[in-house]
Amino acid sequence: MERKKTIAYKAQNIKVLSGLEGVRIRPAMYIGSTDISGFHHLLWEVLDNSVDEALAGYATEIKVVLHKDGSASCEDNGRGIPVDIHPEEKIPALELVMTRLHAGAKFDHGVYKVSGGLHGVGVSVVNALSEWLIAEVYREGKIYRQVYKRGFPEGPVQIVGKTKKTGTFVRFKPDPEIFGDLEFDLDIVQKRIKELAYLNPNIRFYLIDERIGFSEKYHYKGGIVELIKHLNTKKNPVHSKVIYISGEKDNVKVEVALQYNSGYSEIIYSYVNNIHTKEGGTHVIGFRAALTKAINRYISEDRVPKQLKMKIEGEDVKEGLCAIISLKVPDPQFEGQTKMKLGNSEVKPIVESIVYEGLLKFLEENPGEAKKIIQKLVIAAKAREASRKARELIRKRSEIEDFIVAGKLADCSDKDPEKRELFIVEGDSAGGSAKQARDRKFQAILPLKGKILNVEKANIEKMLSSEEIKSLIATLGTGIGPDNFNIDKCKYHKIIIMTDADIDGAHIRTLLLTFFYRQMPDIIEKGWLFIAQPPLYRIVEGKKEIYLKNDEELDQYIIKRLIQNIKISFINDKSIEIKDFKNFFFNLAKLDRLLLNLLKKTYPPQVLLILFKLGFNNLSMFEDQSRVETLSQECQKLGFKVSKIKPSEYNPKYYEFFVLSEKEAFVSTQIGPEIILERDYREAYKIFDKIKDYLNYKLKIDYKGETKIWENWIFSLTEILQYLRTEGRKGLFIQRYKGLGEMNSKQLWETTMDPEKRVLKQVSIQDAEKADELFSVLMGENVEPRREFIYQHALEYKELDI
Repeated sequence: MERKKTIAYKAQNIKVLSGLEGVRIRPAMYIGSTDISGFHHLLWEVLDNSVDEALAGYATEIKVVLHKDGSASCEDNGRGIPVDIHPEEKIPALELVMTRLHAGAKFDHGVYKVSGGLHGVGVSVVNALSEWLIAEVYREGKIYRQVYKRGFPEGPVQIVGKTKKTGTFVRFKPDPEIFGDLEFDLDIVQKRIKELAYLNPNIRFYLIDERIGFSEKYHYKGGIVELIKHLNTKKNPVHSKVIYISGEKDNVKVEVALQYNSGYSEIIYSYVNNIHTKEGGTHVIGFRAALTKAINRYISEDRVPKQLKMKIEGEDVKEGLCAIISLKVPDPQFEGQTKMKLGNSEVKPIVESIVYEGLLKFLEENPGEAKKIIQKLVIAAKAREASRKARELIRKRSEIEDFIVAGKLADCSDKDPEKRELFIVEGDSAGGSAKQARDRKFQAILPLKGKILNVEKANIEKMLSSEEIKSLIATLGTGIGPDNFNIDKCKYHKIIIMTDADIDGAHIRTLLLTFFYRQMPDIIEKGWLFIAQPPLYRIVEGKKEIYLKNDEELDQYIIKRLIQNIKISFINDKSIEIKDFKNFFFNLAKLDRLLLNLLKKTYPPQVLLILFKLGFNNLSMFEDQSRVETLSQECQKLGFKVSKIKPSEYNPKYYEFFVLSEKEAFVSTQIGPEIILERDYREAYKIFDKIKDYLNYKLKIDYKGETKIWENWIFSLTEILQYLRTEGRKGLFIQRYKGLGEMNSKQLWETTMDPEKRVLKQVSIQDAEKADELFSVLMGENVEPRREFIYQHALEYKELDI
């Protein structure tokens, strides 16, 4: 065997990255990723610095601005970063903080008692990953400024003016070389600022989005108590008063708010120095212990009726609990890079002691509320006792074997959970096809009969009486319940929900997602839960057969067929030919799709196109009465009857419209500045901006000797796309799949189960608060919020199977 030539490896091969070079080469090491999450992490680092200044008692206001040029800025009214020369490094402290990793005042507890920054690397990382950054410091009556480019100072710190205010202003533009064309998302920024405002009731936050003229103040005087009320809005609280407990010991500040609701699931959000500790830690362990101990102590006293005297366990106090735990810890030790779990052992007894005393005090002072809570927990305890036997049955090996013998589970031969896949399918027919299609070595099939139990409405006793649920739990091998579930025992590290594309399939998929989200969220957190994406179309062209997963892929296929014989041009006194037909087609298709989404929210596309044409991309434009009058006139030219109504109640400067079209016989909801806040509107505006130069031209399409001309073409998008799609489909046999049963086993393998070709959607929890609210609204017992949701969103549903 020939040996490879040895490459010289000497000291000169060792590269030392100076300053912030390493950050630019490996950005994900510092901000987690270079996707939308890492992009926003830059802003969080700057924002956290301002919050830390407020926590230290020096700032009361923080203003975040999203600028039109793609940059963002954060300003506080704190002390301002020092600008004097550092005694050892011989450069201004501002420059030191901005250009050196691990340089900052957060390592000195005399300056910052608590902080949530990124271990002293925060703002310098932001600087390194920004195309440019401007830092201004207001202190000692002067404005100090330094400008940086990709982490390097453009010049020295300069005095550029005088001021009476104090604080720090940082404005930066994330570098397109690192992040591509990503932009700040108003919804994501708004969510984080709201969260910080709830956790820090003494700070006033301001968010301004200059791109659309949005401006909002966030100041929740009630703090985490208000957050609990917000989280329990769509649920039925068991007791009206939110329990609030606070205390401090050994410089650790503890704040807890909790309230029980009539549901069966637990919601706990824990924070340390404003960082969301997603995986809990010692503070959560201390809280749970105190809760169980205080409830049992209260039950043991004479004031509780005999029928409610029952030993409560840790599992019981979780049912229907909604709690926020917020700590300020001087020297937090987080486990892992992601800071999702607190490791400080000294924190557990502190939290336990403060919560125990505070909860006992509340129960004693509020006997009426206490009785309601105890009744709720005693019912949970009785259900736990009744379900213990059912749980024991599931643990038995013979029970699992019964399921296999009954033909439910078709297991695979490989024993390595990392390689094993479980397909959960609906019904025996789909199960039969899947069993024939699968690779028996690593793919197992579990058919479920009918719709499984909605676990959102059921306690654990009822849940474990469901054969389908028991079958699923036994197959996974993890056990069930807080004290018995063990993620390490999961037999499959890829669990794939494979249901039909019709309304029944969607319902079964939702019920399964509810089960996993409520009973086995760890499986979702690990990234082991997937949804199969069977193709939507089968295309036969001559002897060729292909599968396409969605309408976008069908459009791509059609474009390939059209592109050789089509010519698109805009004609007026001159002619402009469109060379990039593919891009043009996709822009029109995307614009049409976004307008359709907005029509489902009752915004007429014709009126939206006029809004685009008149440049309505900012909330403030509705304040300009002449613009509003022009909008009214343009609408009337199209045959709409427009009546201007009184100024909006929430802002007297704004005007709103009711638009009636006699021609198309619909009445829209009011159209006012709120339309600018619609994400689809802003996306559609960007696409419109790319094609607006052709608005005064006629659109001419020449295809295979036929010529079509549209005069006011922008208002005929659907018609134009329909013509192109119809021409592109000629000569094709197109089959649209609804169910897996329509495919034979060979087709099912090739399209949906073959790891080389299939498409899987990974299930993840992006926004736990929103997910919890939606599951409660859509799957819970409370009918009113569900009815309200359906009224609000009914028109948005695309795949109604009637």
